[in-house]
Amino acid sequence: AILHLDAHMDLRIAYEGFTYSHASIMYNALQLPQITKIVQVGIRDFCEQEVEVAQSDRVVVFTDRDLKHEAFEGITWKQQCDTIIAALPQKVVISFDIDGMYPWYAPNTGTPVPGGFSFEEATYLLSKLADSGKEIIGFDLVEVAPGENDDWDGNVGARMLFHMCGVLAKNNKLHVGETIVFHK
Repeated sequence: AILHLDAHMDLRIAYEGFTYSHASIMYNALQLPQITKIVQVGIRDFCEQEVEVAQSDRVVVFTDRDLKHEAFEGITWKQQCDTIIAALPQKVVISFDIDGMYPWYAPNTGTPVPGGFSFEEATYLLSKLADSGKEIIGFDLVEVAPGENDDWDGNVGARMLFHMCGVLAKNNKLHVGETIVFHK
């Protein structure tokens, strides 16, 4: 499965005529039979075509609006994370688009959208996943863009990447001094 943290569904069949666009990556992932589920978190920008694709039994969407509504109604972030993690099968790849977070964490990303989750909410979810008994088999962090006058986006991206490395190491029971082996 893919745990997809993003502001966008990325489920377009093609974007501006390009089948392999960043806006189509999750649609293309669904074409692989090995991917049994995509669980999307923080979604707040999408088109009608993406909603139709998302109605597949292989896609579970936790919109930012619904997560915020539940929080306003008293559902804790811990409870929401437990629900998100329960929707995942045993083997999980994390795909984290930095624009899933509040725009002030990555103001130079290419497609910022109002709303999102905090750095702490993201790291909490990933840490809960690491402790869940699910097997994290890989991750990516995308759309971290440099600013012209500061390195804030890079700072936030590097810290999230560092946390994700720790989550992978913890989940795979690696200890200090062990070497992580990357497979093609």
